[in-house]
Amino acid sequence: MDICPIQHAKAYPFDIPQGSYVLDAQGWRPLSNAPELRARHAVIASGSNASPDRLQAKYADHPNLLDAGIPVMRAQLHDFDSVYSAHIASYGAIPATLAYAPGSEADVFVTWLTDAQLARMHQTEAVGVNYDFVKLSGIRLLCDNGAGMTTAHAYISKRGCLNKDGSPVPLAALNTAGRQWRAMTQSEALDFARSQTAPNEEPDTFIRQHIDTASVRTERTEKLTQTALPFGWSAVTVMNP
Repeated sequence: MDICPIQHAKAYPFDIPQGSYVLDAQGWRPLSNAPELRARHAVIASGSNASPDRLQAKYADHPNLLDAGIPVMRAQLHDFDSVYSAHIASYGAIPATLAYAPGSEADVFVTWLTDAQLARMHQTEAVGVNYDFVKLSGIRLLCDNGAGMTTAHAYISKRGCLNKDGSPVPLAALNTAGRQWRAMTQSEALDFARSQTAPNEEPDTFIRQHIDTASVRTERTEKLTQTALPFGWSAVTVMNP
């Protein structure tokens, strides 16, 4: 059954399992024995890249890339939170990025990608336009398998963090211990973006307009970017292809 595009936008970050899993051409299942990870890239998923449905959609036109499987490992990232980016995605949602949040502990996932899987992921992330692919150094990331990491990759918004009254806006759908800012659902974030960019439009009309028309989406993104907040973490190396 086809999903209404407006409802699909409101569903971001989509369904995310409670624990670690592996995605392959047959679907996803709980992660029991992870494949060898040393040749893979550890990429933090702070939004919909933690959802098997979203990952499967990203690789739908390249099913052979799932033959190697994608381990997706639940983890805790200290001193960060998953917040909304100051831009609107082509499918209508306001997607996620990370923000430095001292004292917080965000529940995230780590996708372990082969070179070919990573190249495809770059294509889906508008690298160089909406996101930078970066290496984060000096972090504290604890995976559910007990492994601790001080470096990992992530997609960080080039547009900055959505600004509500001088603070980033966390995703209510994702858990963070010690959260210091007020979280919003996707519907609330979209309505806030509407109040900032097109206050006279009806909520669903607002979403439909920027799904259907790229120029409208670009104009609204530029308005949100004007007041956006910085990521806040300085130990970052941009590694865009």
